[in-house]
Amino acid sequence: MTSFRFGVVTGAPGDARAWSETARRVEGDGFSALLVPDTLYTPSPFLALSAAAAATGTLHLGTWVLAAPLRTPAATVRETRTLVELSGGRFELGLGAGRPQGEADAVTLGVPWGSGRERVDQVGATIAAVRAALGDDLPLTLAAGGDRMMRLAGRHAQTVALPLSPHADLAAVTEVATRVRAATAAGRPPLELSLQIVGVGEAVPEWLRRSAGLTPESLRGAGAVAALSGEVARDADALHRLREATGVSFFTVPDELSAPLAPLVAELAGR
Repeated sequence: MTSFRFGVVTGAPGDARAWSETARRVEGDGFSALLVPDTLYTPSPFLALSAAAAATGTLHLGTWVLAAPLRTPAATVRETRTLVELSGGRFELGLGAGRPQGEADAVTLGVPWGSGRERVDQVGATIAAVRAALGDDLPLTLAAGGDRMMRLAGRHAQTVALPLSPHADLAAVTEVATRVRAATAAGRPPLELSLQIVGVGEAVPEWLRRSAGLTPESLRGAGAVAALSGEVARDADALHRLREATGVSFFTVPDELSAPLAPLVAELAGR
């Protein structure tokens, strides 16, 4: 069974000193990874992660996730190679075929967005280019929702970020996890499955309240597995049961929730 891992997702603005301080705090709290989204309203992930790499020694660093249509495969290879070198091999490449507002970002950048099929083809071309340049040891995460993306993940990825509503209950997580496992190529190691925590006790990030209408009450009412109680023993038991039922073992959390989650990370990370 895959060990528990925990990662912090942040796109907060700040100078190099701020990014260094964030990275050291995340590393010191026992999280295994610092993850940066790829949007035009957050810092450039490769530059921000470079500052984090210089300030840490064990923390893994990842894109969460690159929208593949916004870069050519060659551009992604160049940035990835550089960050692998700067971090001493601690970089994890996260890729996806699209996201909300991604098409608007493509217009601003002057690059084609393409159809859904074309975007998945771009992910495949990027994977091929990265593997040809950097080999098979580079950890690869795919945000996979459709069947073609799941098949790509089953052939090439180490981790799959599950495309789930924040209100998803255990049945919904189980259904998607089963589809991912069914797409895994024969002979490959089990995929690490990832889920984002969106609430801890009464704490829900303000941006999630605004953008998705999330409240502690709505999450509890839906039986959302991505909402934790804030009680370490209770939450540890819940995540053990979730891993047993679905295989999910990598939990990401917005930085706003990293402090209340830190005691649980200390209890479970690596186990």
